[in-house]
Amino acid sequence: MIPERALQLMDKDGFIGAYREGLRAGLGCKEAFGAVNDEYEMFFGKTRYLDYKNFAKVRDYEYKKLRRQSRQFAKVFKP
Repeated sequence: MIPERALQLMDKDGFIGAYREGLRAGLGCKEAFGAVNDEYEMFFGKTRYLDYKNFAKVRDYEYKKLRRQSRQFAKVFKP
């Protein structure tokens, strides 16, 4: 049986969600990333992202994509 946490970390959005959980727990950005990336390595034997800089690019891209989608949605369903 695959642990629920491993399934969460397999998905890009799940990895980012786990990172945000670390931030809410009081960790700094790099510390939260390091903890989640280490946890991923424990499950899968390799890290998901090479370093924080690569992860930050993916995180920022996903955030911008969500913002674009929400703006487009607002234009379509404008009252």
